[in-house]
Amino acid sequence: MSDAKSEIEGIIAGPTTSGDQQQQRQQENEQQVVATKDIKASEQTAKRQRPRLIQEKSTQEPDPLILEHATLVSVPQHMEKLLNQYQENRKMPAAEWLHLLTYLVALECGFVEEETFAQKRHLIEPVPSFSSFHALNVRLLSEQPANYEVCFNDTAYQMRLRTLLDKHAPEETSLVAALQSRLMAITLGDQLMVTLSPAPPSKQPGYSICLPIGRYVLNIQAKNKPIYHRFRKLDELSYQLKQHVFQPMRSQQLMQMEKKLQPSLLGLPDELYFEIFRYLDRSQLNVVAKVNRQLHFYSKEMERKRLKGGRS
Repeated sequence: MSDAKSEIEGIIAGPTTSGDQQQQRQQENEQQVVATKDIKASEQTAKRQRPRLIQEKSTQEPDPLILEHATLVSVPQHMEKLLNQYQENRKMPAAEWLHLLTYLVALECGFVEEETFAQKRHLIEPVPSFSSFHALNVRLLSEQPANYEVCFNDTAYQMRLRTLLDKHAPEETSLVAALQSRLMAITLGDQLMVTLSPAPPSKQPGYSICLPIGRYVLNIQAKNKPIYHRFRKLDELSYQLKQHVFQPMRSQQLMQMEKKLQPSLLGLPDELYFEIFRYLDRSQLNVVAKVNRQLHFYSKEMERKRLKGGRS
């Protein structure tokens, strides 16, 4: 009887134990599902917060000052001001957009379209001859549209430029003509030939560069995106234009007006040359005399003074 009773109890206890195990496994599965949902929810929250963090970071960082530091997230104020005036005309050729970028670099190098200069000259800050970029001037002048002429069946763009100087620059007709130039951009297949020439009747040389259009301006414009998302390699574009076009022309114009391009010995009063040269011996004066005509003149004058003083 006892053996039969124990067998019956074992049979009854067996199903009860397996039922507890199934219930425990079910509870563990439910906990894993809940944990997985929590992880996915936290990931989605992080993804939602990530653009917000990027946006907050971009609002805290200042806008770049010049074109070569522009990115897809942040562009200089003068670039945004000028290009916003052409937002409605998004179907402009890529070459014309590249021409506008060229004008932005011209503004940074101390050039401005002549009509804009006439309208804003009373608000323009002086630009010293040893510099070219003035942030306030660039932002002010970019508020006006770039006045240029489209010619040769919409394949060429021409505009007249004026070089900015300090407020003490003379306004004689000959000197004003020396500050004028003509910017010409001609489409040659997939290239844009940019040429900056002195205004006639000047016989000074001009400067040119050939830019691949597709390298800097994309043909495809994404919807609901700012126009500057089409632009690429602006740092390279800015360097090429400054190095080969605008800076050489500005230096040439200033040298023609006998302006000093940077602080040097060439801008001192006459009496200071003799004060400095009196510390140099004859061989050192000969070295200085070989630098340029002006220093050659003062070094020879110093030698004459010494000879005259020795005779007396």
